[in-house]
Amino acid sequence: MQINACNTNGKDVMTRPNFYRIKHILAAAIFLLYTNLGYAAGQLIASVDRDNIGIQETFTLTISAESRSSGQPDVATLKNDFEILSNNVSQFTSITNAGAEYKKVWQLTLAPKRVGTLLIPSFNVDGAISDAIEITVSKQAKPQANSDDPVQVSVEVSKNDVFVQEQILVKFKITSKVNINQTELQPLEIKNAVVIPLNEKPKRYLSTIKGVQHLIEEQNFAVFPQESGKLVIPGLIYSVVPNVERDFWNDPFGRNRSNLLRLPTEEQSITVKPALAAAGKPWQPANNLTLNESWSTGLDHLKVGEPVTRTIVISAEGLTGGQISPLTNEPVDGLTFYPDQPQNSDAKTDKGIQGTRVETMAIIPNHGGEFILPEIKVEWWDNKSQAMQTASLPAKKINVLGAAAPTPTASIGSEANPTTGSVPNATPTTATVNTNTWLWVSTCVFAILAIALGFYVVSLKAAIKTLRDEQDEAKEIISEKEKHIWDLLKHSAAANDVPTLRKAILQWARFQWPQASIHALDDVAKLASNSELTQHLKTLDELLYSNHSVQEWDANNLLQLLNECRKEKNRKKKSEGLQPLYKH
Repeated sequence: MQINACNTNGKDVMTRPNFYRIKHILAAAIFLLYTNLGYAAGQLIASVDRDNIGIQETFTLTISAESRSSGQPDVATLKNDFEILSNNVSQFTSITNAGAEYKKVWQLTLAPKRVGTLLIPSFNVDGAISDAIEITVSKQAKPQANSDDPVQVSVEVSKNDVFVQEQILVKFKITSKVNINQTELQPLEIKNAVVIPLNEKPKRYLSTIKGVQHLIEEQNFAVFPQESGKLVIPGLIYSVVPNVERDFWNDPFGRNRSNLLRLPTEEQSITVKPALAAAGKPWQPANNLTLNESWSTGLDHLKVGEPVTRTIVISAEGLTGGQISPLTNEPVDGLTFYPDQPQNSDAKTDKGIQGTRVETMAIIPNHGGEFILPEIKVEWWDNKSQAMQTASLPAKKINVLGAAAPTPTASIGSEANPTTGSVPNATPTTATVNTNTWLWVSTCVFAILAIALGFYVVSLKAAIKTLRDEQDEAKEIISEKEKHIWDLLKHSAAANDVPTLRKAILQWARFQWPQASIHALDDVAKLASNSELTQHLKTLDELLYSNHSVQEWDANNLLQLLNECRKEKNRKKKSEGLQPLYKH
């Protein structure tokens, strides 16, 4: 075939080499069009080698894209029910007379996390969708422990019968005759219980059992049940890779996991009893609870208006810092209390959680004299003796230098006349002399008293000015502290952090009503006397102690009502003025 094009001069415009170049371009375009049509017609197929397995077993999931694919299947959702042990990808291309064929295969080794009917979801790769697959996982009977088994797993609980919020120690343990390259334990999750890991990484040590050295690995947890009834410690799967000699020809990088062992632990059942009624007192089940205090200075020579700081440390074995209840401080006439925000902390030991609560309070004397701070008592349940115990701090005596509170002075009556004696023959002149002497002495006494009173008035004015300056300074400190507390409350509300917001509200309320005993949001509601605020505080408690989601809860209304209450309290304080340091 020959294609010619002529111009007006009769010469060929398209030469033979240009014709072959166009032919090649057309062939390449047809090839690309064919491959694109094949890509669009691709399918995504998901399959498993077994769909009925035991909890200790693994299976293989294969995902095949029968086209050229640039996408990836999202396998992250598999982690809810399965452990992904391996994930390999391979590609195949073949060219035949019918055209080019492409295939991309993802092959995953999976292990089930729980018993039941589990679902492998559909996958979407470049618009192609695979079918979902059901996997039935059965519970396998735990084989009888045999001392000849190279690797064994077990679980131990410290108690099978506890009270609500009492600490339970749970230990998962591997005992192995051979060295272990890798271990992995399923996360411990228990409904209606707080689970705290006691060690960041497994604890390893050697032990000789029946004359044979074994490697022991432990993972310890502290569990605090939150509801009475039956508490189940679920059986977990231990994935263990024993140390075996590597095949450097077939596995030069040591990535072969064919020697992986999946060993289940036994399920444990624990009876949880309800808390004992203690006439409205906080329930604190602990192994031990102590109180300690310290002061910023001595208590014998305090000064009027100068604060002294009291720090009380509550330590409890078997309780978290958040479980320790706040102290109750009784008001003392003549002393003003400014509590600081308590600090909670937890220490992890072999015996479990050691919780600590630190309460700090500034105390300002309003006048001189002697004051008695009442005894502080904390009742707690002793898990060891199964009886209520009381930890206490003795009453403290405070001596404050300065003028004492004014007391009613006795009215000055007429002084008794000096005895002149009974003289039978006394003359009028003698009586006159005695009267004049008495008048002169009385005048001198009254003059001295007047001078002393003048000095007292001058010194009293100076003292009053000093006290007013100290009051202004104390007022400024109080205002700054209240602003700081309110900022923390607003920050917690903006973050929808329900536990922190509740603590911030209680701290703010104790500052607003320092003489009131405030332990719960219900106490705040009673003091505020606002029905709408009461309902919002009740909702906050319900969110904290229930399973309701707080994602859609808006704390703005609660914050606005609290701000109105705050403004009202500030107006009253301004109208009434700061409480005087001297009470009359």
